[in-house]
Amino acid sequence: MKLVCLIFLSLSLAAAGQIPFRAFDSYEDLIEGGTAHTLVVDAGHQHLVTRLPRGYAASVANETQSVVFKEATGSIAITMRVTTNSPGVMPDEDTLRSNALAANPGAAVLQVSSCATGYRPARFVDTARSLAPGRNIRTRHAFVACPEGIVEFMFSSKDQDFDKGRVVFNLFLSSFRVEMIKEPVKPPQ
Repeated sequence: MKLVCLIFLSLSLAAAGQIPFRAFDSYEDLIEGGTAHTLVVDAGHQHLVTRLPRGYAASVANETQSVVFKEATGSIAITMRVTTNSPGVMPDEDTLRSNALAANPGAAVLQVSSCATGYRPARFVDTARSLAPGRNIRTRHAFVACPEGIVEFMFSSKDQDFDKGRVVFNLFLSSFRVEMIKEPVKPPQ
């Protein structure tokens, strides 16, 4: 039984400067046999494609131009957000740290490094935030420079689930790719 429902939504533009995008399910044949369930986000002149992790459900957040993937128990979440920030160029490390900390008020930076995607290398920032004694949330923000902006991936989990979720997140990133399309996505009429 599929845990991810068909997503075919045209997203309205929430703020000036955002590119129109829509998200929809797709399937790809695998070389080794079988099919892979993918999610395609059309954003401007870009097709952003990634495989859905097994056992995760996806939902679209209109106001932030993002897609949220949640594990069935809800203990692990991955968010993919498209922005028009820094088209084609990776921001400097201080900017990436600031973005990660702004998304996690009260968090501390644990490390900054590079990681692989199926498109090009990404930079990531790991943060940790204490909610209460013995209750910590760890987050990994990965940033990928694309021709029309930055795609930001954010993986969050409880401290004890981080290593298990990190493996899923790395597989998720390794399936991410960008394909240029000739005609930009048009906003809904």
